[in-house]
Amino acid sequence: MTRLLIVRHGQAICNVERTIEGVATCRGLSPLGHRQAVAVADRLRNEHLHDAPPSPTLLVASPIRRAQETAAAIATQLQLDVTTDPDLEEVRPGAAEGMTWDQYTAFYGNTEGWDPAVPFAPGAEAWSDFARRVSAAIDRITLANEHATVLLVAHGGVVDASVFHFFGLDPETQSPIDFETTNASITEWERRTFLPTEDDAVHRWRLRRYNDAAHVPLV
Repeated sequence: MTRLLIVRHGQAICNVERTIEGVATCRGLSPLGHRQAVAVADRLRNEHLHDAPPSPTLLVASPIRRAQETAAAIATQLQLDVTTDPDLEEVRPGAAEGMTWDQYTAFYGNTEGWDPAVPFAPGAEAWSDFARRVSAAIDRITLANEHATVLLVAHGGVVDASVFHFFGLDPETQSPIDFETTNASITEWERRTFLPTEDDAVHRWRLRRYNDAAHVPLV
């Protein structure tokens, strides 16, 4: 069995101020976000101590500051090193980086009905390219760590992309569902092997939980 835990970063300054911040501009977590990072770290530690699921042996984080700060809190509790993987970045915003969302809307228009195959802004990624990047990263990381528990600390978009990946949804088309992943929430996938016959093994990923935020302080 392989377990994949994905934690969204705690509340970031950009979430509060409604700005678009990537690797170059992210200012990290808000004061509430730091409390949320500690809360999810405590939750993960307590799950291992009391519920005894396999503890994470690998912690991989997006290089964006808000994810790095969240990962640091978790690493302290779980006594793990943080590995950084740029393929876990949020959608790369290109020329929109540093804008407020109001500025973005005034300059580029509303994102409602946005074509997922069209780049977010000049020099940015399209959602479909982002989803394929994340899918490849998930496959690469989990295949290299079979029968282990892997913890990713990343972004809401990475959680969304994991759903597209494991459910086999086409990233080139508009999503038939909407997502609203809570800061510092946990999403968990589990890969099990079934043996329908002596010669054939079937590997299937199962969604164990999505957006588990029972531990997250909101103020």
